[in-house]
Amino acid sequence: MNKSQLPKETDRVATAEEMLEPIADLGTELTSAKKQTRNQAIRYVLWGLISVVVNFVTFYLMNRVLRVEYQVANATAWVVSVQVAFWVDRLLVFKHHSAHPIREMGKFYGTRIATYLIETFVLWIGISLIGTPAVITKIVGQGCALIGNFFLSKLFVFRK
Repeated sequence: MNKSQLPKETDRVATAEEMLEPIADLGTELTSAKKQTRNQAIRYVLWGLISVVVNFVTFYLMNRVLRVEYQVANATAWVVSVQVAFWVDRLLVFKHHSAHPIREMGKFYGTRIATYLIETFVLWIGISLIGTPAVITKIVGQGCALIGNFFLSKLFVFRK
């Protein structure tokens, strides 16, 4: 057998393990992404309580103590809590660092406007149409907003 008849290194057949390696890596990446999302969701709930407390306290003080109409109280509570939430989410939940925090803040407010409208709709239905107490309806509205906010922040605002 002469040298030209010997198999070249590039002609060798890949082993089954080598062929499946990219698939195994994909599984690891998917598991890692799921784990990262789970950890972010846990941090979001824990740290997000700060902005929820700010929202509820502002709403309660304005609506029940100062007797401000519920929609005005809700809008004010929203503005204050969104600003708190932006910095908490950016620094503590998603641990996102970029050179464009103002651009991110614009996206953040955009997504929060969408969930604010959902919450406002829930408040209108609960309070004005059904007659549910404002604080109970606020809890339901905040629950809807909370879920939407996490996924919108993860997918649109603080994505890597």
